[in-house]
Amino acid sequence: MLVTEEIDRRNRRRAFGVAALILPASLLLGLLHPVFLALLLVAPVLFWMARAPYLRRKAAAARPFTAPWQAILENRVRFYRALEPDEKLRFRQMVNVFLDEVRITGVRTEVDDTVRLLVAASAIVPIFGFRDWEYSRLGEVLIYPSSFDADYRTTNSVDENLLGLAGFGHLRGVVILSKPSLLRAFSDLPIEEHVGVHEFAHLVEQEVIEGGLPAEIPNEAMREWVRYVGRELRHPSHRHAWINDYAYTNDREFFAVLSEYFFGSPEALRARDPDLYDLMRKIFHQDPAALFAKLRAPGATWPRNAACPCASGQKFAECCLGERGE
Repeated sequence: MLVTEEIDRRNRRRAFGVAALILPASLLLGLLHPVFLALLLVAPVLFWMARAPYLRRKAAAARPFTAPWQAILENRVRFYRALEPDEKLRFRQMVNVFLDEVRITGVRTEVDDTVRLLVAASAIVPIFGFRDWEYSRLGEVLIYPSSFDADYRTTNSVDENLLGLAGFGHLRGVVILSKPSLLRAFSDLPIEEHVGVHEFAHLVEQEVIEGGLPAEIPNEAMREWVRYVGRELRHPSHRHAWINDYAYTNDREFFAVLSEYFFGSPEALRARDPDLYDLMRKIFHQDPAALFAKLRAPGATWPRNAACPCASGQKFAECCLGERGE
């Protein structure tokens, strides 16, 4: 998503390469008839067309990030708050690029800066470990005022039980999110239901299936994941009680639900199934349990009566708080 120096160099080489092919061809054809010399004008146009998206993305990443926006990320996005300063900068740059390139539209509801930033954070968290990968087909995120039905209607009927949707078919490139569910997903406490991460994980999976495998993901890790999911779905009687039944709908939902656990409550996932956690760590190239541990370090705060994030089942005050000598 970000244009690194290496990505920028590759793009410049390609842009010059395209222009260089046009120039000699135009000169050779010009020997046959002068009118073909007009093709010389095509070379700079093609060069600019190849460079423009990258230059725009670099400009978006460099755009100043306002103090109110930083405060929203610090106060609402636990993932961001746990990052080191240089990684926070990269996260903010990715937010700038995302908001520059993806429309966020409210459907009968207001979309303010908080909503826009939380949508961007939902998209960035799953791919933060990938250095040269992006949602290549994503164009718009629709924000609904509540849950909706299979026909995307919000009329308060009993069938309106969808909280989010990553579009297929004619809605390809569109993500729909319930505004209340999006806001509820960002909490200081471990949470195993994160509609934003769920839907953007679907987009990651779609890209991977169609050949867009991030370079950081080892092929063996993907093969291991396929084998793991196959075993889980073939033997429903062996379902894990702690995994939401919805995950067993199909392999796509299994990936999305487990992604919610991995980023929303990684400490609990690691405690329940260390091998599964390690596999997802390889896939996403991230270690959120280790990241969130920084928030429990000396000087960090955690609600005393909240469930301890280490998944012991005890209150924080009765578990890890004591380890800190408080």
